[in-house]
Amino acid sequence: MEKDTRTKLIEIATELFATKGFFAVSVREVTSIAQVNVSAISYYFQSKEGLYQEVLKNQLKPVLEALDLVEKQIGLSAMERFRFFADQVAKTHLNYPYLARVMMNEVTNPTEYGGAIVENQSSKVYRFIYQTIEAGVEDGEFKSDLDIPHTTFSLAGMIIFYFVTKPIRRKIIPNEENSVDTYLTNVLKNYLYGIASE
Repeated sequence: MEKDTRTKLIEIATELFATKGFFAVSVREVTSIAQVNVSAISYYFQSKEGLYQEVLKNQLKPVLEALDLVEKQIGLSAMERFRFFADQVAKTHLNYPYLARVMMNEVTNPTEYGGAIVENQSSKVYRFIYQTIEAGVEDGEFKSDLDIPHTTFSLAGMIIFYFVTKPIRRKIIPNEENSVDTYLTNVLKNYLYGIASE
């Protein structure tokens, strides 16, 4: 079955916004690739800005769903919660290959249309990691003197780094297989246990 026009526009715009950024993409370019009339943007999204917001929501929705799934896991230790979350993040990024780039474009070159959407999603991820670290400290899994806010940002950054650096990583490690699971396992191991020899 042929994709409906709205879905097709979102898919095309997602790739364009991810690779070129919001400001470099025109409505005409999106509709030309989709082979639809320019008025389709107004009909489905009101404007280019509305289309961009829909792309962001569409890309970020599975991250929030992954968080909800983790929250439903009862009785997990902090480390188990991180491992489960990392697994969900890996699946999400494999299914949504433009997610990291769309998000980083908005973070590094913010717009008034996408800032609130990315900020809302980021704050939920931050809160989850923060609360998990806090619980780990309280349960004695993690050091009691951790700087939880900075620890939270560093772990989030390490997880996201793999997906953001995909284009350059392919050049630096040309024969790398799809090793997202290996990467995330190492991130958690190195992050939670350190790399210094005893």
